[in-house]
Amino acid sequence: MRGGGTRLLRRRSILYVEARGDYVRVVADEGRFLLRARLGDLAQRWAPAGFVRVHRGYLANLPRAVELDPQLGGTALLRFPDGSEVPVARREVADLRRRLRG
Repeated sequence: MRGGGTRLLRRRSILYVEARGDYVRVVADEGRFLLRARLGDLAQRWAPAGFVRVHRGYLANLPRAVELDPQLGGTALLRFPDGSEVPVARREVADLRRRLRG
């Protein structure tokens, strides 16, 4: 929020989180928000809610993902209902594919 306000978000409304230096950018149904936090800390705390570290700089809310699109070189893109995409590291693709098949 502008001016340093506080906005409460439900985790289920969050699509993904992107590392931005000392901050993270939270992308949710309600918009995009900066939060002073570490991606690794959020990954540990939010894992029980279905959040998965898919790349060094991204944490994805797996229940909200709609498609895993393989790319050249063994990487992939994870797509969300709003059309946004996050990169998936090569080392995470097989595990992510298995999780999505459930």
